[in-house]
Amino acid sequence: MTVTKKTLEYVLIGGAGAPNYGDELIVQGWIKYFEQRKVNAKVYLYENIASNMSKLHGASAGSVELIFKDDLVKIAKNIQKKLSFWEQVIRGYRFIEKQGFALYDHYDLSVFERAESVHLHGGGYLNNYDPEKGFYIGLAAAVNKHFGTKIIATGIGFGPVEAIPARYKGIMREVFSRFSKFELRDVDNYRVLSRSIDAECFAYGLDDCYLLPINDIVRKSTDGKKRLFLSFINYNVGKVTEMFWNSLREYSAQFDEVLFFESYPWEDANVFKVVSANIPNLRLISVRDSIPNGITAGPDDVVFTSRFHVHFVFSRFGCNGFYSKDSKYYDVKHQSILDRGSNFKFVNFSEIFNVEFGQKNTSYIAFNDALYCAQKKLLADSFYSS
Repeated sequence: MTVTKKTLEYVLIGGAGAPNYGDELIVQGWIKYFEQRKVNAKVYLYENIASNMSKLHGASAGSVELIFKDDLVKIAKNIQKKLSFWEQVIRGYRFIEKQGFALYDHYDLSVFERAESVHLHGGGYLNNYDPEKGFYIGLAAAVNKHFGTKIIATGIGFGPVEAIPARYKGIMREVFSRFSKFELRDVDNYRVLSRSIDAECFAYGLDDCYLLPINDIVRKSTDGKKRLFLSFINYNVGKVTEMFWNSLREYSAQFDEVLFFESYPWEDANVFKVVSANIPNLRLISVRDSIPNGITAGPDDVVFTSRFHVHFVFSRFGCNGFYSKDSKYYDVKHQSILDRGSNFKFVNFSEIFNVEFGQKNTSYIAFNDALYCAQKKLLADSFYSS
């Protein structure tokens, strides 16, 4: 007699689908995690643009069926008047009791009534830049309240958001207390949330990119070439001075290859034009290549980046590099990597830079990569195996 294994259903919610390199890396990590668990599962990923997710990640991974949806972001944005982040949390928490499933019956939300769990996966999508996504926190808590479903948040890059109004403190305590864990990837926002809300769920932990060992993300080059990786952001690439471009152009001549690392294709098309106009022989590495195929790099390669996950990946690999930031948002993000032991140095894009590195292979973050990966897997296993 053949026994058919039960197909388990899991819901993950996040901010991927633009696509953005960091968000897609996190999604790839969770797909690999479920595949390695070797269970029959349907994994519903509610992200930004479902069609982009399907093209990049496919529809299945072994015994795991992937179902990409973008219903929740559409519901979150479907409001008559602008709501604050915390008002969206409350809207999500009251969604079920206010007959939200019936109001949005043109979407099939039935999985929320039967799923094993609901999981807000990592990324920096919970903030005032997209306040509607506060809805996700409230909805997850509502699913727990009405159906008893396990809920968790991992690797969250929270903020910036406004301080919680005093009149909302009670309901926020109720909402967050329903999470088994609400893991923050940086200490700043862990402190803000844990001091603002009296709930035991908050944990200072790790970015979800640690679901993937670094050797699954970066392949060590064997061709002896020395590479320079460049990663700039659209909103401030125009502030880079001619003085900096001149010094970078001179420095780039020492390398066999100079590569532009694409993170956000919609914006980076313009960034690539600006950088290639100043740096000769520049080659593009696209998200559609780097996510499924990985990156080739060597320990002597050097990185200049404004992007968070570019800094994260190459520092984990042990490369030397420079990072730039000009806002509290990026200051917190890059600081979280420095706190883990990155040896990247700050560089000001309005000045001539000075390239001075210490001893090779002194990157503390690279030395401890296996430890951090094990820590992240332990958190995932404690939730999904319970």
